[in-house]
Amino acid sequence: MKKYIFIFCLFFSVLITNKSYSQYSISGYINTPDKEKRVYLSLLQYDEQNGVNKNQVITSTLSDSTGYFSFTGKLLSDKHKLYRIHANLRERSEGLDFANGIAGKNFHNFIFSNTDTIVFTKAQKPWFKDTLNTNVVDKEWKETKIFIEKLREEFSETQNNEAKIQSLFQFFSELKEHVQKSKVHPLVKLLILDNINESILKKDFENDAGFYIELQDELNDYFLNSSYALQFKSLFTDLSVTTMQQQLMTHKRLNYVLFIVIFVLFVCITFLLLRLNKKPKIVEIESIKLTSQEEKIAKLIIEEKSNKEIANELFISLSTVKTHIRNLYAKLEVNNRQQFTEKFKK
Repeated sequence: MKKYIFIFCLFFSVLITNKSYSQYSISGYINTPDKEKRVYLSLLQYDEQNGVNKNQVITSTLSDSTGYFSFTGKLLSDKHKLYRIHANLRERSEGLDFANGIAGKNFHNFIFSNTDTIVFTKAQKPWFKDTLNTNVVDKEWKETKIFIEKLREEFSETQNNEAKIQSLFQFFSELKEHVQKSKVHPLVKLLILDNINESILKKDFENDAGFYIELQDELNDYFLNSSYALQFKSLFTDLSVTTMQQQLMTHKRLNYVLFIVIFVLFVCITFLLLRLNKKPKIVEIESIKLTSQEEKIAKLIIEEKSNKEIANELFISLSTVKTHIRNLYAKLEVNNRQQFTEKFKK
């Protein structure tokens, strides 16, 4: 009882101080035998909830001999964004390590803004488990994650493969219905998409484009066409540009869309016919200039690395990898990895 009274008093006093000076406050304890443990504060993109990227780190501090640490200031965004607090399992001169398994968890993701206060209470591993956060959107996110876990339990008994695919669609459909009824913040809607299979998202977009259009409008209004709004737009452009264009067109422009499709097919067929009758053009590899990042990606493609492996190795997003690969294909005038590898090696 005394422990909870102390936590409440600490949280209340920090909250009053924070409101008085209009600044954020992040504080708490980390239960570790190490003295002066390094604690990091990072800003995340919506699809980096479990990622590792040293460029995410905003600042860091050292805990004292009791394990207490704190961050205060006025430099965070006034918008609700996703942050991470974490400490390495083993102190190293450089690099970050993240653990999220049976052995424990050494990080915690939370939604926060420049005027919020969060307190991490002292506990055994996993670290940063118990929190008191004034951010209302973070509370919505926690409640949504509880609903997701309950929903997963209901669908976990399905054994048949075909039934499993159908249950995934039903799972996501009920999750969407819940967040819409709950009227959660658009950032919460965006965060739940990170753990949904890409094929499910693509199929759902074809059936219910309105949900994504509405979410894009909400993100644009709140984030002013930046940050998470641009990430969301990039995600669904990569999923299926053709599908998105078809869903966004109104019925009045249907004839125009059909005309464009027919015209594109005609151009493609004409191009293929011309190409069949034309001797292959020899590209002088020596005259092609690649950026340093393109050279790295070209080397990894030749090593038969997947797009995801390339993204992890270079600490860049999957969409960025795809953009670089498209540029490489254009420069060497090839259409796939096999053609690229053969021509690049020559």
